[in-house]
Amino acid sequence: MRSIIIYIFGYALLVGFFLIEHFVRKGKDTKDMNRTKFDKKSTTFVSIAMGTALILLICSPLLNYLKICNAFNIWVSIIGIILGTTGLIIRYFALSTLGRFFTRILRETENHTLITSGIYKYIRHPGYLSDLLIFIGLSLTMGNWLSLIIVPIMFILAYIYRIHVEEKMLLKIFGEQYKSYQKNSKMIIPYIY
Repeated sequence: MRSIIIYIFGYALLVGFFLIEHFVRKGKDTKDMNRTKFDKKSTTFVSIAMGTALILLICSPLLNYLKICNAFNIWVSIIGIILGTTGLIIRYFALSTLGRFFTRILRETENHTLITSGIYKYIRHPGYLSDLLIFIGLSLTMGNWLSLIIVPIMFILAYIYRIHVEEKMLLKIFGEQYKSYQKNSKMIIPYIY
């Protein structure tokens, strides 16, 4: 019974992710998936990681029930719920602060402005941090070895590449302004990295 309650919390985190995506993104450009020269296949890598994660996470309770790679532990699951919830909160503030500039693909938008306030005062990529927390948290919550191994590896590799590509794009768009911002903020973990 405890595992069912945990799985419900896990699925609620997934629903929360999609609700934030649907209701907080502002403007038609934020949902556009047409790639630009800046993207360099980074959206494709993130999409593959996201799709794989969704399949594994949704299927994890069934796999655990069938005793296929079951790694369910109530305390690890609770830590996962806390991480995922933290990720949702960060995602909400990241999307709210960046507004129409929070696009799904890497692109220069009309009247592109560098946002350095709110959560962006401390970290340059809180949206990516939120995805990592949400999906790694979910893999802990669902407690299946396949998701525990595959989801973090895919997300970390996809976002390392995505951040690398995005930093180059932002340097090209904003130049010295972005270099100064890099010196005064962390990439993904506040006060650390």
